[in-house]
Amino acid sequence: MRSADRPPDPRAAHDLTADENASLCAGCVKCCTYIIVQVDSPRSAWEYDQWIWALHHRGVSLFVEKPEKWFVHFETVCDHLQGDGRCAIHGRHPVLCRDYDPRTCERRLPLADVVCRFEDGASLERWLQERRPTHYKRLLAYRREMPAAPPVAGSSRSAREVEALISIGEPPVGAPSSSASLPWPPHTPRRSMR
Repeated sequence: MRSADRPPDPRAAHDLTADENASLCAGCVKCCTYIIVQVDSPRSAWEYDQWIWALHHRGVSLFVEKPEKWFVHFETVCDHLQGDGRCAIHGRHPVLCRDYDPRTCERRLPLADVVCRFEDGASLERWLQERRPTHYKRLLAYRREMPAAPPVAGSSRSAREVEALISIGEPPVGAPSSSASLPWPPHTPRRSMR
């Protein structure tokens, strides 16, 4: 009987035997080479800008599934994937691996619910411009409000302004410490428990 003529297997993914899993996954390790995380659908300009920034990094992409579900995709190989394509911790592997169903993986079924994919920041910006022009206009306005560049040493800032910026990250040199303030750097000696 051909596989197309067989009724679907009603068992859950974690009910498949190790041999069945190995047979289904023979010659493929795709699911061990990435992580996908669902994220909130961006709506505001800063959220789009955040994802455009993320897409400027290698190995990061985004895709959208019907109905409006956004996912960030990281190309990264599992540390437990062995050279022969087997899992070094099979049998005590995480629940996401145990619940992954190789009968319905992208190798066998097309990812029909994916409506768009963004491999870089420019592709997301083009999509915004074409599909969500109002959001794109908000993004451009948001960017116009941002400083053109970070502050430059020796700029027209007064010494007092520069000192105020520096003191955000560390206390001014020679500043008195009070009992109400935290020690710098924030550190509390540990007591041994006996």
